[in-house]
Amino acid sequence: MLHFKAFIKLCLMMSLIYITLGDLFLPQPYRNNSKKVRKDINEFVVSLLPKKDFINLQRPQENLQKVEKGRFNSPL
Repeated sequence: MLHFKAFIKLCLMMSLIYITLGDLFLPQPYRNNSKKVRKDINEFVVSLLPKKDFINLQRPQENLQKVEKGRFNSPL
């Protein structure tokens, strides 16, 4: 049983190294895969987070008027 746990730890460490540092030291075909895996994981984690309405900086006057009238929901 001890060997199985050590094997699982080794696999997890290798996976983390591949995802985080693979694009620095791996040859070209594996480098792109490492970047893609990291991007996919990032998109998955971001999709789990709730989406909040943020103040639109393109129209500050309109947003200021909404805040003054009390019709703007603060993201905080």
